Amino acid sequence: MNQAGYYFHALKGNLQGFYSVRVSGNWRIIFRFVGENAADVDYH
Repeated sequence: MNQAGYYFHALKGNLQGFYSVRVSGNWRIIFRFVGENAADVDYH
């Protein structure tokens, strides 16, 4: 997941525990891990 261009990073503040991946331009997918699986997936 941490490949060049995806800008995978942990979020802070009220989204602490979530991670973000850049999809295109200003679009992001945010999610958290439950075990090895992504959960609570959303896009912004």
